[in-house]
Amino acid sequence: MRLTNGKYVIDRRLGGGGMAEVFLGRTIGAEGFSRPVAIKCVLPAFSADEDFAKAFKDEAMLTSRLTHPNIVSVLDFSRDDDGRLFLVMELVNGSDLDALLDTGPLPFSTVIHLGIEILRGLGHAHDLPIGSDSVRGIIHRDISPHNVLLSWAGEVKVSDFGIAKARKATSATKSILIKGKPAYMSPEQAQGAELDGRSDLFAVGIVLFQALCLVPLFSGDTPLAMMSQVWHAPIPDPQTKRPEIPRDLSRVVSWLLQRDPSQRPQTAAAAIDALRGCRDYPKDGREELATILSQRFADRAPVRARDLAHQRITSYQNAAQVTIVAPAATPGPTMTMPPGRGSSERRWRWTVIGSLLAIGTAATAIAVITASSGTPEPAANTRSAGDGPGTPPKPPTPDVHVQGTTVPAAAPVAARPEAAVLVDAGTAAPVAISPSTSSASTSPPPVPATALEQKAGPAGATPAPARRPAAPMASSPSTSSPSVPATALGQKAGRGTASPAPARRPPRPAPTSDGWTEPLLNNGR
Repeated sequence: MRLTNGKYVIDRRLGGGGMAEVFLGRTIGAEGFSRPVAIKCVLPAFSADEDFAKAFKDEAMLTSRLTHPNIVSVLDFSRDDDGRLFLVMELVNGSDLDALLDTGPLPFSTVIHLGIEILRGLGHAHDLPIGSDSVRGIIHRDISPHNVLLSWAGEVKVSDFGIAKARKATSATKSILIKGKPAYMSPEQAQGAELDGRSDLFAVGIVLFQALCLVPLFSGDTPLAMMSQVWHAPIPDPQTKRPEIPRDLSRVVSWLLQRDPSQRPQTAAAAIDALRGCRDYPKDGREELATILSQRFADRAPVRARDLAHQRITSYQNAAQVTIVAPAATPGPTMTMPPGRGSSERRWRWTVIGSLLAIGTAATAIAVITASSGTPEPAANTRSAGDGPGTPPKPPTPDVHVQGTTVPAAAPVAARPEAAVLVDAGTAAPVAISPSTSSASTSPPPVPATALEQKAGPAGATPAPARRPAAPMASSPSTSSPSVPATALGQKAGRGTASPAPARRPPRPAPTSDGWTEPLLNNGR
């Protein structure tokens, strides 16, 4: 551990390259304030070169203007006590994309998420607003899996703008020296031609090709051999290398890998839109990436990140269930319910119950009001319209027994049996009619046969139909109705050959002094 410029403490070395090495450090502030940072120290030989030091300072000033979630932030620039240049950057606690690709193939949705996040960071650098120095954008020129950092939380950040080149508002950038890794260069960058943001898009296409096909697009034993492939080697369709790659995703990658810059996406935003239109575009790519990192770097990922990843895996498999167990003091059954319901389900249940109660209450009230407003049935012993003011109420009408069949006297005529005639024409014997309370053995006195022929007319005349009997009313329950003489039926029969008049409905019996009625026959009108 050593102090750097009195403001930072270097703890250990993280890695290095041909020009600089990176250390894990932390800030030293008042009252014990401290923050972990990454410190990039330039090697002594390059720090002593004035031209290199000036270029490094200018590029550090440019990258300090880049503030974006997908770009590693530059926090400070200075020299240490030994005169070495150093750059203080945001510390990304995780891994780089190169180490993740070494663990095996990635889901297509994760590759899409990685491409979109890289393009977002580059798009911000390419579209940097014009400042006082007339700079209108920064070209990275060194996009590779080593310079894409991944945090355990699933963040994707583009780092190492150390050889980035500012693009003036009047022209594109052009370098005399070729900078960058040959295997990830664009054809125009390998030729030393003028560059713009489309050069970085070609490099993103190389990274995505490697993530999908699991092999580098360009390879060679020497940098010159790799650059020759960049210039002349055929660029295959990713689906020919790995047939299971979705066709839409393969087309987007092939679009990024067009050698002619005019045939590529013209902006990072256009490439992002194309990736978002793929069928495997993830709903939550950040959580998906965090899950994969926790699985493949279980020995390095923090415990909290692994726990969160386990929950996400369970959720993706649609097997997550929340078990609620009653307290030990009041044991009860275990209830299992899917996640995310809880109080909303209870509110919905009480809403349905309340609605049903309200509907039942309203239906009951309507039924009560309807019943109370109905017309009550008249009493059985009310007077009829033809009764006089002094007529007493009628007593209940007893049942009538006709040839072994009991028929209520108040029933309509159509409901009574056809055998309910007063006189049997075959035997000239009267039919027994008595109240239901009378004895079955009681019968009226016989009627003389001559009475039936008293008004019948000549021999060829049609006999008069039998009259319908009047409903007999007994003066007391134990008294039988008197029989009706057959001669009374023929008093109004027609004379000669005229057809007899139809039977009239008998009038209502007259009341007696004790309130009961005696049956009378209609002798006139």
